[in-house]
Amino acid sequence: MNYYFLLEDEKSFIKVLPEWLKYMGIQNTRVQDITYVRENNYVMQSGQGVTQLITRVLFQTIDTILLNPGKIDELIVILDSEEYNEQERKKQVENIIKEYIDKKNCAVDFLYKVFVCNHCFETWLLGNGNLYPDIRPEGDFQPYYDKYNIKVNDPELMAVPDDIKETIAVYHFHYLHEMCRYNRVRYSKKKPMEMAKKAYFDTLVSRIENSDHLHSFAQFYEYFVNEQK
Repeated sequence: MNYYFLLEDEKSFIKVLPEWLKYMGIQNTRVQDITYVRENNYVMQSGQGVTQLITRVLFQTIDTILLNPGKIDELIVILDSEEYNEQERKKQVENIIKEYIDKKNCAVDFLYKVFVCNHCFETWLLGNGNLYPDIRPEGDFQPYYDKYNIKVNDPELMAVPDDIKETIAVYHFHYLHEMCRYNRVRYSKKKPMEMAKKAYFDTLVSRIENSDHLHSFAQFYEYFVNEQK
């Protein structure tokens, strides 16, 4: 089985995902590009943001796979829903892929699957309820702490407070950043590797196994775990 991963993310998730794949039982080896693909390999590429991904980069990726028949078994596209409805975003991308393949009017020997982070990668990372203090903190994290308890409530349902003029994705990033800083855990777009550790990943898995939270992460996780069965 060979995979081609196309991610909207170009900074954090693309660094973390290779480690997460190992924890989910994916034994494939990452290679530089499709020309190096043999058996049980995967390629991972950034779409350089959602606008580029759903237009130019997605089409180029499909063309690359078609020009290398038999190399890739599954194209995996992962992007954020941000302000969109998760299912609407997923359907949008699935339709774009289907229409482009239909337009090419050629035989296709690979499957494709679309996963949507609802609302962003940081939303999934907020599933680590261990970072939410039991005692009300002081400092920059206090306003976030008071607005929403991510330990008890589903991070995917956290809206932006009325007095904050930010998108949901940006607000979730700031919430995570300040919560991590309060706990002296390093997280930034450029330095996300604390979240690549198995201990952190295991807290997210425990969250979906013991609640109905993080529905979009659960779909992502269950797909790859079941793939190995």
